[in-house]
Amino acid sequence: MKKQFTSYVLAILFGWLMGCNSNPVQMPDQNSAQVSSAGRQVQLLELPGTAGKNLAKKSQTSGSGLISADSGGEVKVIGQFQTATLTIPKNALKKDQSISMTLDDCGAQVKFSPEGLIFKKHAQLNYAATGLDLSSVPVGAVINLYYYNEISGAYEQMSSVSITYDKEAGTLTCVNGDIPHFCLYAFGYIKR
Repeated sequence: MKKQFTSYVLAILFGWLMGCNSNPVQMPDQNSAQVSSAGRQVQLLELPGTAGKNLAKKSQTSGSGLISADSGGEVKVIGQFQTATLTIPKNALKKDQSISMTLDDCGAQVKFSPEGLIFKKHAQLNYAATGLDLSSVPVGAVINLYYYNEISGAYEQMSSVSITYDKEAGTLTCVNGDIPHFCLYAFGYIKR
């Protein structure tokens, strides 16, 4: 029991240090490259017609659900170009929790709330997008899942089972992207 409590306290501290907090902030401008934790530039992926638009004015699609702490559950959102399912395992939450997920209809981004929520067991994001503008993605580039660290202003890479894309078709699929805590997550690649 003491080990489990210590792990939980460490998870809370880790989430706090990771930079997600409950303070409302402007989403970063998706059209500009952002610095990653390794000091390299991350270029976020765009959906059609997004060049030069401010993220705050873009349309969004949301969904929510009440998730049981004992049995876990899923929240699924279907947008014009994107489909996302967040799977929360049983015993990942301290208490039953209302969970919201918002897809940015102009960029490959997902925002979760309540912001700052930390899981005892990581949630998994399954995501698919069509109509992506992948014309600027260099040959051989690796697309990853990132979260936006509000404290450092940088994108931090997250793990996933797989992320595949088809440059010509403009499609992207992420299988079991790791979601340890809630904040803004986005797909992109390291700019060369």
